[in-house]
Amino acid sequence: MSDTMSLYTMNIQTYTQEVVNLHTHSYYCGHGFGEVTEYAQEGQRQGLKLLGMSEHCPVPDNRWGTSRMSYSMLDSYTKDCLATKDEYAGRLEVLRGFECDYLRQYQSYFEELRSTCDYLFFGVHDLSLDIGCEYSMFWNPLTKDDLIAYTKFYVQCIESGLFLFGAHPDVFCHSYRAWDEEAIACSKAILECALANDVALEINGNGMRKGLVKTSYGTRYAYPHHEFWKLAAQYPVKVICNSDAHNPSYVNDSMARCLLFAQECGITYSSFQVEKDRGGNSGAKLSLIGGEHPGLEKRGAVSC
Repeated sequence: MSDTMSLYTMNIQTYTQEVVNLHTHSYYCGHGFGEVTEYAQEGQRQGLKLLGMSEHCPVPDNRWGTSRMSYSMLDSYTKDCLATKDEYAGRLEVLRGFECDYLRQYQSYFEELRSTCDYLFFGVHDLSLDIGCEYSMFWNPLTKDDLIAYTKFYVQCIESGLFLFGAHPDVFCHSYRAWDEEAIACSKAILECALANDVALEINGNGMRKGLVKTSYGTRYAYPHHEFWKLAAQYPVKVICNSDAHNPSYVNDSMARCLLFAQECGITYSSFQVEKDRGGNSGAKLSLIGGEHPGLEKRGAVSC
């Protein structure tokens, strides 16, 4: 195909952060509420132009099954997303993705899945390697050893080459309340790895909805943590924000707070490009562009 023909058959649309949410969970995930179409309806009402559905991704052996949809539900989820995409065509761009918990034994599975959906991103929620036992980031206070384990998991996800962005990188602050040398070292390792691999990081609105927590140095969000993101502003790493909605009413409710939070930390958000095939294929290529922080050089694009 000639370059001229390629340009003609591709449709590229750019979206700014305030009209985008890519982190969305419906009833499929097992701990969310609402149908996919309800998120689109509410997203349009709340001013979104680009909505990404992103159920917690099941794996063939149903690991993490207590907090994920069953592997057997994948086809139903796909059909619902594609039907909603068609229903809202021209009014709201609806993408189908997954939030993945990553282990190396699932690398080929996720590679295949990525070729059939619009995007993948990851989050670290569990610190256990035992398929029959979860050790959630949210259940108990984290020890320094837990913090080291979390960092290793997060870095491994970044280095996999699979993911457009990493969700809530500072989620460890939910259960590790100190901002000490270990927390700073963990944060720097994540930021440096994200920069080296050109993987974006997410400021997460769901942590804001969890309210404030008390620490020895005052009150703060459980996450996102101002100190983590002030540190992030010192690196030319791409940053986005998402609602992490588990209820249709939350699909874009945290955007104003996330925009203010980023401003307070010296963060400038990236923008989003969706490249679609005019030939009728349902898939889309999602990319992040720009988002340089004050005083930092402009960066290129990371794509999924």
